[in-house]
Amino acid sequence: MAANLRLIARHSLFGLLAAVLATTYFMANPHRALALQLPDRSLYIQNSQSGATTSHVFRFSYASSAAVGSVVLEYCTDPFLELTCDAPSGIDASGAVLADQTGETGYSILDAQANRLVLTRAPATPTGTSSYSFDTIVNPTGNPDTFYVRISTYASSDGSGSYIDYGAVVNSTTTSILVSSEVPPILKFCVGLTLGDDCSTANESIIDLGDLSTARAARGTSQMIAATNAEFGLAIGVYGTTMTSGNNTIRQLDNPTVNAPGNAQFGLNLRQNTDPPIGANPTGVGITTPTGRYNIPNRYAFVSGDTVATSSAATDNRKFTVSYIVNVPPDQAPGVYTATLTYVCAATF
Repeated sequence: MAANLRLIARHSLFGLLAAVLATTYFMANPHRALALQLPDRSLYIQNSQSGATTSHVFRFSYASSAAVGSVVLEYCTDPFLELTCDAPSGIDASGAVLADQTGETGYSILDAQANRLVLTRAPATPTGTSSYSFDTIVNPTGNPDTFYVRISTYASSDGSGSYIDYGAVVNSTTTSILVSSEVPPILKFCVGLTLGDDCSTANESIIDLGDLSTARAARGTSQMIAATNAEFGLAIGVYGTTMTSGNNTIRQLDNPTVNAPGNAQFGLNLRQNTDPPIGANPTGVGITTPTGRYNIPNRYAFVSGDTVATSSAATDNRKFTVSYIVNVPPDQAPGVYTATLTYVCAATF
């Protein structure tokens, strides 16, 4: 989403009249001694109907720090590794295809039998949570049928020898019920002169900076709210130019700089300031925060293309007050100065 911000100013021998225009477009398992349980285990079946050819997605965390070269998945009527594995009626994983893998990757299918899959790779030390998605597995044909999949890891690359860690997951087929749901991607972004707790109260779009003189900075504020359910958060960028009138410009502050009346300065930040007294710190339950040069009270900057605020994960509403200052030197040429800034909010799903 993007929001355009247009700045207009007039400069005479006696002062400068400036305005800011903002328009927003919005858019249970026995195991051998020393072995550990594999935590965070789950099995998701895309289509749980008995006998359906579907995808099975396994998710678990590796527990031990020992190098793992293979993983064995066995479909059984009980979860206990010490007992003989009796295959559930109708299960067929012999045509399984490893369609996707995350976390610990590099695996391929070494052996695919009706109720047993062996994944292999060059032995490596595992970390974190991983998932493995298999296509074209035929569900058990019971009506319905509860079954288990025993998961064990090995140092060898072929599932032989003593297992390192072990766990089991349970699932069940159904006769005809398939339940699915989806959370749509959401990105909220708005800009206005003043905002309430959400975008529904956005109002006005013109900020009058008043008359400029060499004795004090002209200043003004606008506000923006951003939120998203994107897994990897959002980023708000600013694009545009400093204020210009023909070939005359008011110098932008490339680095965080203090307010210095009598000098050519155009900059902004997203914090509460005392010099001049303007702005506010971010509010709201969201986790988005100002970045680098725009996160320093009483320091102002503007570089087109900069990211002014980010979050690293999904975030609820977070409101920012953007503070602007404009200073001119005594020899600033008269004229009508304009600038257009565009705020762009992007989410990473």
